[in-house]
Amino acid sequence: MTGKFRSIGATSARTLTRPAAWLSAVALVAFGGVQGAYAEEETDAGVLEEILVTATKRESAIQDVPISMAAFTQEDLIEMGAVEFADYATAVPNLSFGFSGEGRQTSRQFQVRGIFGASTSALYINDTPVPITMDPRVLDVERVEVLRGPQGSLFGSRSMGGLVRLVTRQPDPEESYGSLHARAGTVKDGGEDYLVDGSFNIPLADGKAALRGSAYYVADAGFIDRLVDPDNSIVGGGDPSGDEYTSSEINEDRTTGFQLSLGVQASDNVYINPGVIYQKFESDGPAFVDNEIDNFVKVRQHNLDETGEDEYYLLSLDLEIGLEAGAILSSTTFFNRETEDLEDGTQAIAFLGLATVPVRTIEAGDSDRVTQEIRFVSEFDGPFQLVAGGFYQSVELDGGFPPESFVEPGTAMDLFFGFGGRSFFSLLVESESEEIGLFGEASYDLNDQLTFIAGGRWFDIEVESSRKDGGALFDLYGTGEIAGAELSLSEDGFNPRVGLQWLPNSDVNVYANAAKGYRPGGINSAATACEILGVTNVPSSYDSDDLWSYEVGVKTGLADNRVTLNVAAFTMDWNDFRSPTINCGLGFGASENTGEAESRGFEVDVVLTPGAGFTVAAGVGYTNTKITDAGAATSIAEGDPLPNVPEWTAVVTVNHDFRLNNGLDLFWRADYRYIDSSVSRSGLHRPAYRLVNLRGGVRLDRMDIAVYLENVTNEHANLADPNELSDGLNLLAVNRPFTAGVDLRYRF
Repeated sequence: MTGKFRSIGATSARTLTRPAAWLSAVALVAFGGVQGAYAEEETDAGVLEEILVTATKRESAIQDVPISMAAFTQEDLIEMGAVEFADYATAVPNLSFGFSGEGRQTSRQFQVRGIFGASTSALYINDTPVPITMDPRVLDVERVEVLRGPQGSLFGSRSMGGLVRLVTRQPDPEESYGSLHARAGTVKDGGEDYLVDGSFNIPLADGKAALRGSAYYVADAGFIDRLVDPDNSIVGGGDPSGDEYTSSEINEDRTTGFQLSLGVQASDNVYINPGVIYQKFESDGPAFVDNEIDNFVKVRQHNLDETGEDEYYLLSLDLEIGLEAGAILSSTTFFNRETEDLEDGTQAIAFLGLATVPVRTIEAGDSDRVTQEIRFVSEFDGPFQLVAGGFYQSVELDGGFPPESFVEPGTAMDLFFGFGGRSFFSLLVESESEEIGLFGEASYDLNDQLTFIAGGRWFDIEVESSRKDGGALFDLYGTGEIAGAELSLSEDGFNPRVGLQWLPNSDVNVYANAAKGYRPGGINSAATACEILGVTNVPSSYDSDDLWSYEVGVKTGLADNRVTLNVAAFTMDWNDFRSPTINCGLGFGASENTGEAESRGFEVDVVLTPGAGFTVAAGVGYTNTKITDAGAATSIAEGDPLPNVPEWTAVVTVNHDFRLNNGLDLFWRADYRYIDSSVSRSGLHRPAYRLVNLRGGVRLDRMDIAVYLENVTNEHANLADPNELSDGLNLLAVNRPFTAGVDLRYRF
């Protein structure tokens, strides 16, 4: 249904010629993309159209791209009922995720091919890198791309394991259309879910411009209860005169958002595209429970609200200039994000013997990012092609525990200790960073079948940071407010990439590549506080770490293109990886470069299309990780697996569209997803879990009506064991129980 303003310089310079165009869609590198393949609109012959991606900064059929990747189109996301990250992430082998830090708005992380930790993988919205702790809703995206392995040559730092990229839908100058969508469901032992969203596209100025917009409201039901027990709190002590009671469904949340995009064909060769994306997430409490994943209860001594907010907006301006030799593309963005977590902080002051005093913990953050990328994408006549450009990003971040955190003036604690209205503890961290990069990737056809690929990225990063710790806590140590030193870090380097692509015939694509990925170093802003607490020799900063990745793969079509088989294998050697291994007590800690690790594995997928409208797909991912050198760290040992990384992941999907004799169009879909056991960040065992989702309904002229069942077996999974903001309070992050509902979609 969508059209384009222009066709300048963004297409692949070399593509495979296949007997059937649908092969590019159904034969993806790994099964996460298999689902995204066969859900495309069918042609009159009952076959499927190809998926176009921009993983190499130029538009190519996904089957022609010489890297391991997965892709989901908007139609795929609709068919699986995807709204948030976890809905599609569990369908991508060798993509894992969990909560790996304190709080909840800034602690979610994901790993690709086992490379764990903060900033090891990247999240992009179009051409803009954004924090991976975000969870943008995918209700109006063109597609989701998952790129496995280091992508540093074209996408920069923080993509050493891989990246997830959301490509938003663009204005269409050809016709007006839109959609309205609503769904309602109920959660086992919980409340009700609601979702409403809509989108529109309007051509303007006789096809020389178009406006696209969308908006959504999502209300997710709560299913966790807070047991308030003054007699037997987890802190100890308590008020013996208190009676216990329950506060129900404390983890309800609401998400609102919208996006607007204006496309203007300023001339035959110039296209301008300004846009805005906004989202606000509000939560009554996190999906964290105490100790047992089968018991959706948090025990607390006080009934304190544990709300959270995560709000961001992204302003963008894209410019494309067509040239005879290709195109120049510019992307300019401004990104702002504000977060706040409120949690019960009573545990943080348990050592003072004041269990009866309710303590509120607040963590807040505010960040601004300005990003500019400009690149040239060639369409030369001949065997040589090039993508080259420059990148700039500046980031300002303020965060920590504001003065109103932990204790409020006038509370019993304040009166007892005579704080004089001061906070028990406060923290402010301010940092500024700048990154400059020059990147390029060139390909040369050695003959009709063999192409050599080489590229790399030079980077220069500067970071400045300051930290101020205050509050009555430090009066106990006789130090008063601690103004940490202003620290700085500067580093530069180069990350190369080389590869070969061999096309022996029209149905086979064989590739091999080697790439270096890196993660920038950083500053340990708590070093001064650690020294006061008696932990000496804490480094003021940690260096960047890097890895080398080696990958081979093949994408094939068999049995007259009714069967596709794709295989990719990889090995990665990680040097000087960093980890938060220094614990200074009272919630203070630091990171250091600790040693070396390795990750080995593969992805395999197979797709069978026995008849029109009927597809069976299966895929598996295997990742084996271990620490090969623990260095001076005492919390890890040689031979330990890397945390939050399941060894096996697998997916099976059956999809069937058919028509009854009376002309009624029906459909059904079944998904099975398996995530193997793993070790959490704190060393706890995370059992394997399985998810089964079912969906079916009827397609009318302009409306789809579906019934969905999610987590049919009511599997209870341990997604992670994050810390709350209060030091020492370990929890378990859990998935949603069995959910059933109805989904309506109307197109106009």
